[in-house]
Amino acid sequence: MTRGALVVALGLLALALVSQWNDVRESFSLLTVSGVVSSGVLTVLAVGTTVLSWRALLAGLGAKLPLRAAVRIFFVGQIGKYIPGSVWPVLAQMELSRDYGVSRPKAASASLVVLALAVPSGGLAAAVTLPFVSADALAQYWWALVAVPVFAVLLCPPVLSRLLERAFRLLRRPGLDVPLTLRPIAAGAGWLLLSFVWYGLATWLLVRDLDPEIGGARLVTLSLGAYALAWTAGFLVLVLPAGAGVREAVLVLALAPAVASGPATLVALVARLLATIADLVWAAVGVALRPRHPDVIETSEQPNPTEPG
Repeated sequence: MTRGALVVALGLLALALVSQWNDVRESFSLLTVSGVVSSGVLTVLAVGTTVLSWRALLAGLGAKLPLRAAVRIFFVGQIGKYIPGSVWPVLAQMELSRDYGVSRPKAASASLVVLALAVPSGGLAAAVTLPFVSADALAQYWWALVAVPVFAVLLCPPVLSRLLERAFRLLRRPGLDVPLTLRPIAAGAGWLLLSFVWYGLATWLLVRDLDPEIGGARLVTLSLGAYALAWTAGFLVLVLPAGAGVREAVLVLALAPAVASGPATLVALVARLLATIADLVWAAVGVALRPRHPDVIETSEQPNPTEPG
């Protein structure tokens, strides 16, 4: 069932690429080749950094995955986010993790905590940058930042442990044998913040091509905060796959101090296209990294004698 969902998601990803290219191809010439290529490289780097957050959280739960295995599980599973709803990547990562001896509760917990950590990480990046360069965007999308302290409280180790314990009890599944502590949660948040920095720089390279009204450090700060706010707002609208539509609308408004709505819309659409391409690149890398042996990891849990590895 999970593999079938991934095939569907891959088809939706391909359709998204075609649709996004059709949206931008007529005005694509306004951007330079070097700007688009450099922005694409940084976007691939930004997407790639998120796996380090998931891997750090999984290690905090007692399952230490090699980077090769983490890339395969995380990014092949991430294709599922192109299906409406946020549950598909988690389900896929749970199933793929079993090939490496990681229990479903640990894989699911790490995936859910990464999703939850993205909100305060993106909100924090927006909160420390946008008040100085795009206050109007914060005034209109304040609700995205209200979620930051809520998620921060939920991610405190004592609260998080109780929530996960209750969730597994309701699902009638065994709980975690190693609770998450502050250190892996902080490490996961740090990697996500770095990812938002790469996204911000990728956005800055695109905006810089469009003769913006501001420049220098202010434009870099605006680009970083604008993308972080747009991503956070898009993520919170769970009914839309990957925040489609919401992310672009917020980014256009947040970039208003630098460029008009027309050029800002181009930036938003190209940024979405590059992010989709980055997902496809990493998914292809993950598919290529087939497991060499079923027992390539060290975990704190005992293997099931009825299962290989």
